[in-house]
Amino acid sequence: MGAFIAKMLLPTISSLVFLPAASVAAKRGFHMEAMVYFFTMFFTAIYHACDGPGLSILCFMKYEILEYFSVYGTAISMWVTLLALGDFDEPKRSSLTMFGVLTAAVRIYQDRLGYGIYSGPIGTAVFMITVKWLQKMKEKKGLYPDKSVYTQQVGPGFCFGALALMLRFYFEEWDYAYVHSFYHVSLAVSFILLLPKKNRYAGTGRNAAKLNCYTLCCCV
Repeated sequence: MGAFIAKMLLPTISSLVFLPAASVAAKRGFHMEAMVYFFTMFFTAIYHACDGPGLSILCFMKYEILEYFSVYGTAISMWVTLLALGDFDEPKRSSLTMFGVLTAAVRIYQDRLGYGIYSGPIGTAVFMITVKWLQKMKEKKGLYPDKSVYTQQVGPGFCFGALALMLRFYFEEWDYAYVHSFYHVSLAVSFILLLPKKNRYAGTGRNAAKLNCYTLCCCV
C-alpha cells in the first residue's frame, strides 16, 4: 500500500525539479525565466497533487484550470528558455516574449493535448535562433557562437529536451507515474543546460538586478 501511494505521489514530487531550475536561472540573472519556472512548478505540482490520494484539499481551482496552467507554464518555459539561448537584443527580446505568451495562451486553450502546444514554440524559436546565428556567422566569417556553446549547452540541452518530449508523447502508456516523472526531470535539466551562463542584461556588481522571494511568489 505504501509503495502504491508513493507511486501516485511521484509525479507531484518530481514537479519540484523545476525549483532548482528556477534557482539556477535566478543565479545567472535570468529573473523572468526563474519566475516562469516557478510558476510552472507550482501549477504542475498542484495539478498532479489533485490526482494523488488524500491531497484533493490542495485543489484550490477547478481541475481543468490547473491542467491548463500546467501545460501553459511548460510551453512558456520552453519559449523563454530558447529566447534566452538566442540572446536577442531589446526590444526584440521583449516583443518576442510577449508574442509567445499571448499566442500560447490561445493555442493551449484550444487544445491542451496535441503536439502543437510544444512543437509550435520550439519550432518558431529554433528557426529564429538559426536565422540569427547564420547571419552572425556570415558577418564574422566564422563559427558563432563559440564551439563550447554547441557542445556544453545546445547539444546536451536539446538531447534532454527531445528525451522529455518523447517520454511525454510516446511512452507514458508504459507506466504513467514513472515515465511522467522522468519527463519532468529531463525537461528541467534541459532548461538548465540551455540557459546561458550569464544574462548580459542583468547588470554586474552593485548594479546587478536581484530577485527576492516576494517577487518570486507574486508570479503565482
